[in-house]
This record gives sequence, structure tokens and C-alpha cells, in this order.
Amino acid sequence: MASLAGVSSISIRGGPLEGGDVRKVSPFVVNGNTGIAAMHVVVTEPTKLIIIDKAQDEPVRYPSGKAVISLEYEITDGTTRFLELNTNTFCSAGGFLADGTLVNTGGAELSGKYNEGFQSLRTIKPCQDGKCQWTEDPKGLTSHRWYPSAVSLSDGRLFILGGSNQSTAINSETINNPTYEFYPKTDPNPVHFQFLVDTLPFNLYPSIHLMPGPANQTQLFIFANRDSIIWDWKTNTIVKKLPQIPGAPRSYPLTGTSVMLPLDPDDNYRPQVIICGGNEKRDRTNLADDSCGRIDLSNLDKAAWEMDNFGGFGRVMPDGVILADGKTLFLNGAGRGIAGYNSKDKKTGVVTQQADQPVLTPVLYDFRKPLGQRFSTQGASEIPRLYHSVATLIPDGRVFVAGSSPQANVVTNNTEFPTEFRVEYFSPSYVSQTKSPRPTITSVAGQTNLNKGAVRVSYNSKVSVTVKLNVPSGVFTAALMHYGFVTHSTHMSQRYVICKVENVKATSGGFTMDVLMPPNPNIIAPGVNYLSINNRGIPAISAIQVLIS
Repeated sequence: MASLAGVSSISIRGGPLEGGDVRKVSPFVVNGNTGIAAMHVVVTEPTKLIIIDKAQDEPVRYPSGKAVISLEYEITDGTTRFLELNTNTFCSAGGFLADGTLVNTGGAELSGKYNEGFQSLRTIKPCQDGKCQWTEDPKGLTSHRWYPSAVSLSDGRLFILGGSNQSTAINSETINNPTYEFYPKTDPNPVHFQFLVDTLPFNLYPSIHLMPGPANQTQLFIFANRDSIIWDWKTNTIVKKLPQIPGAPRSYPLTGTSVMLPLDPDDNYRPQVIICGGNEKRDRTNLADDSCGRIDLSNLDKAAWEMDNFGGFGRVMPDGVILADGKTLFLNGAGRGIAGYNSKDKKTGVVTQQADQPVLTPVLYDFRKPLGQRFSTQGASEIPRLYHSVATLIPDGRVFVAGSSPQANVVTNNTEFPTEFRVEYFSPSYVSQTKSPRPTITSVAGQTNLNKGAVRVSYNSKVSVTVKLNVPSGVFTAALMHYGFVTHSTHMSQRYVICKVENVKATSGGFTMDVLMPPNPNIIAPGVNYLSINNRGIPAISAIQVLIS
């Protein structure tokens, strides 16, 4: 692995906290350099991520001189391994198959030494030898897809939806691609999807969530603009058209973010979705929307949006990351404007930002609390994260934050918001708390060589787990998590499922227990996920990679 230059490790100070004027070291620590602009990011191994950008003048190069646009990033020390690509990945989508294969779909036009990627499909299989590379099929999709979305399905395939036939500032009828397809393919032709006609022009990167339910259910929640539906992917029918969310549109370029809240077996895996941020107008001077809508989908006939403030901040281009304790962290984005590249007047040289007033202060959302009490303010970052920034939970419980490149090519100076290569790690309070030690998971399903390959587990089974924890007693919960494929405020397939814990027994220096896996693939899609054990709400030092089938 090659080490990138410019790695730093500093603590920075944030703004006022909830208690008033007291200040403390920020929960953000800068440590690392992505080497390329982080437009897309996905956790692929317990200490590794894959970062993808678009074809542009990146500072790191292959021996051939071609710019690197995809690499594997090692969380422990910031080293990288370059991943070869030949097609432009600009504004693509992604997700996992049941066997753990990562799939990246779509892209953009011919650029420099990179071929057109609109119809490209790229796959990379998990490997332990550190040598795996992308496999590309330039015509792997049925049609051109720029700004599509994807989600892992309960049958192990990937559902790919929408996009535009070309890169654009805003979608339109002439370039819209209102279709879907599956991978692996079941049909050589794309299938029409009227919802993406009805939601023009704000229908790019639609939000998709797999609906929990019985094993034979085949339903998705799909949102674009201000509209949402429950749709059956097997019969291609709308099960329910849901009410419009109040407030602003919340899809590109008026970008908000969507999260399916944690699913709890004690609440019959009740599906609830929260959608936050956006902008009312396609106007770079307009303030971002400061509201969130939450909808309970357990009874579709009574489904309605419950509106809340957005923790005191208007935000466009936010990221919503479900933490290891089930709370959701909202961060990144701007207080004014829209998603998109800045523009430069050819005559005057004056640069116009599409978004500014970066929102540096994250907010934490606790879905368990009553309306009006769910948000709390966290310590601030000092790095603006605007267009093309990303954030994802990683197995040690921190949040990896990177990216921001609101210009058409890499710009590192003489601009208000340069291309950002610095990595930040956000540490939730459970990382530094001292009231209770964090458990260490020492065995799962009888295996003790953990996070050296996924432990295989089965739906509707009891999995034995042992933790090291030097306390007289514990109150244990468990969670199965999927961190998602992250780009453009869209966290594709992100999931958090609470698992019941039974038969807890104290041992010398720890505890054994049985963790009940979800009953079927509609609760969490088959494939690679991460299992955490929480004691009194404090998650384990590292979640453990498992493959559920």
C-alpha cells in the first residue's frame, strides 16, 4: 500500500455546546488525506473503505500518468491502494450483492483518458490478499444513468433506478431516464417508471428504502422531490401513494437527505423514515430548508408526515449517518444555495458559488424521544463540507468524513471553497465517555478470528456471542448495521436493525449471550453487515463483519 503525503493529526475546537458557553475539544479530529476527491465512499472491510471520484486532474497518478479516480483507503494508518478504472464514474450509484460483491453503476461523459461511463457497470469482490481490482463492463447497464440510485433487495440482487441521460444542472423531460433495472439482469431492456416522470425536474438520486415485512413481501419506499410511494418491485405496481412532505423539495439540486430509522423487533420492526433539509427554490441566494419530516409506514392508510425543526439549522446537501447506538448524526452541507458546481464568468473571472454559509455544526437526532426534544447540537468542525462531500459510520463507532469539491475540476487555492482532501473523524460521545467501558467482542458463532473475513450467520437463528467486559453486570442490546454506499447526501441501503439478546451469562472477565438474527431478508438485505453489542447504550470497541443469508 502506498502512503499519501500530507497526513496530519490535530484536534480542533468547536463552537458553543448545549450547556452554554463552555468549550471543549471538538469531536472532530483531522487525520489523513484521501489523495483524491471523495465523491463516493463505501466501507468494504472492517478497516477499509473504497473512495471513488470522477475523472478529473487528481494529484495522484498511475505510473502511466493517468489520474487515479478510485482507491482503497486504510483507516488505521491512511495508506492507500489504487484501483484501476477506465470509465468515468462521475455521479454514479452503488450497493452490494448477497455474496458481498460491491457494484458501482453509471457515470458520465468521456473525460481526458477516461471513457464514457453512463452505461458502465463495475464490480469488485471482497478479497483477503489485498489484490482485488474493479471489473468493468462499459455497457453493463440497459441505458445511460447519471445520478441514479440503487438499493440491495431481499433476494440478493441490486435494484437500480432513474438518472439522466447526460450530466446536467437540472433534469428535464428530454434527458430524463424514468426507468429501472436489476443486477444481475433479468431483462435486456429498462422498465418504465412513471413516478420519475411525475416528479420532474427534481427527481435525481431518488431515496429508496427496502420495506421491512414478511418474507414474501417485495416493497420499496421511494421518494423524489416532495413525493413518495410504496412500490412493489415484483409486480411493478404502486401499493400506496403517500402524502406530499410539507416544505421544500428535497432532491437534487435542492438536496436533502433520507434515513430509515432503526428497526426494533419489540416494535414489530415498525418502518419510519425521516427526510431533512433541501431548498424551496433553485436559487443560490435562497436559505436552505430548516425542517424535517418523519413518516410512520406501519399503517399506510394512516401515514402522515410529522414535521420537526432541523436542530436549529437550515441545511442543503446534509448527510444523515446512523450511529452505533441508533441515534442519527446529521452533518455537512450549506445554509444557503443549492447543489452544483460554482461558475466562473469568462470575461471578468468572477466566481459564483452555488452554495455558501457552510454549516459546520452537526446535530444528533434521537428517534426515541418525543417531538421537540429529539435534536441536540454537537461540537463543530472547521472544514466546510459542501458539494461532493461524504460521511459514513465505520466499525469502530466513529464517523469518517471527507470530500467537498464545488468546482468542475480540482482547485486547491485562490477559491473560497477549494477541493478538500483532508479526512476527519467524528467521535460520538460514546467513544470518549467514562461511565462504562466499551465491550470487546471476542467470539461470534464460535469463531474467534474476527474481522478477518465475514462470519456466516443465518436469518431467524440464535448466534452465540462472547464479549470481554470487566464489569459486575451488564444490560446488553445488539444491532446489525449496514453502512451503505454514500454519495451526494444519499446513503444507499443504510440500515440499522436492533437484535434481541437472550441467555446472558457472566464469565471470567466477560459475558456470553445469544443474539437473535432478524427473521427474514426484508428486515435487512442478505450480504455483509456489521454486528455490534451495546452495554447500557455503549457500543463495542469494534463491530464484527458478518455475512447473513
